[in-house]
Amino acid sequence: MYLCGMKTKEKFWNWVMGIKPKHVAWTCVVVFLLLVSAWFPFPFGVPVNWRYTTYEVNYRGVFYTSCPYAMLFFPFTGNASAEYLEDADFMSFRVLDENWAKDKNHVWYEFYPVKGVDAATFHFGKNGIPKDQYHVFVHDLWYYYPSSCNIDPATAEFFVQQPLDFDYRTEKVKLYWNDDWMRDSRHVYYYEQRVDVDRATFRWLAGREWFSEQGEWYVDKNFVYTIRRTENYNPDRDSRPPFYLVRVDTLREPLEVIPYFYDDKQKGGTIYHASHYLRNGHHILYADDSKSMVVGNINVKSIHFEEDGLMPYICVINDTLRLQRGERITDAQKASAQLQDSVK
Repeated sequence: MYLCGMKTKEKFWNWVMGIKPKHVAWTCVVVFLLLVSAWFPFPFGVPVNWRYTTYEVNYRGVFYTSCPYAMLFFPFTGNASAEYLEDADFMSFRVLDENWAKDKNHVWYEFYPVKGVDAATFHFGKNGIPKDQYHVFVHDLWYYYPSSCNIDPATAEFFVQQPLDFDYRTEKVKLYWNDDWMRDSRHVYYYEQRVDVDRATFRWLAGREWFSEQGEWYVDKNFVYTIRRTENYNPDRDSRPPFYLVRVDTLREPLEVIPYFYDDKQKGGTIYHASHYLRNGHHILYADDSKSMVVGNINVKSIHFEEDGLMPYICVINDTLRLQRGERITDAQKASAQLQDSVK
């Protein structure tokens, strides 16, 4: 017995002496990660689906993270967040894209459960519209919920493409499907409000928030439209949408957005702005989020912009008519501006 005990101790110490420092280091790292994953602000896990990085799983369950590598770069992770999905069934859990997932009983947008959804039939329809057999799902600031505008789920689709960004290298606009606009086989809806436009020909023409100085223009076969912001809109008390569609003028030819170009030395090239002004036949139209107007019936020969600071506030038509924010600039205003320029 004594010899057996001596041999056992000898084997143990030989094993201990054979442990290399790198093995100790890796063991400590693994234990540390397991311990802190229970209380650390950003859980540690592995992707549920390796095509997408936002949904991960660990021994506690499935969670959504806006920064998959937050644990490695903490505290330099900005506004990163991570939340566990309540009652997620891992055996039936599927990641649909970077922001959507479902199991046999639930659908999640990020980590928010979608209320009133039929998980078995939930899918993305034409151009990515989220819907199930019974509903189309729309969003407010955070949540998705069933639409209340009686849109037909079977034929519902996103159909308006608008600019997400401008690629200065290729000088082309990057487009995305605007989910504020929907249509079915009968009608067009904006922020769930049915709008009186021609369903088959209604389309986006120009403008969006990706540039600060521009109008937002739409057309169908009959009219020119723009978007106007609702005055004094309060999302806590108002059910009406924060924007609404305004019919500005009858559609005419030629139809063109009046572009504005300027040289940006920092970006090393010419920058394009789709402006507040639109040419519609002999009419010059102006629009921003507070007003829209027909400037006048003008025999247009030439149009260009003059800079007021860095932005294209002054539109010059036929070298005589000068407009600022859609209003005619009087001789007194012109003289005052010239005086200010001379003082500078």
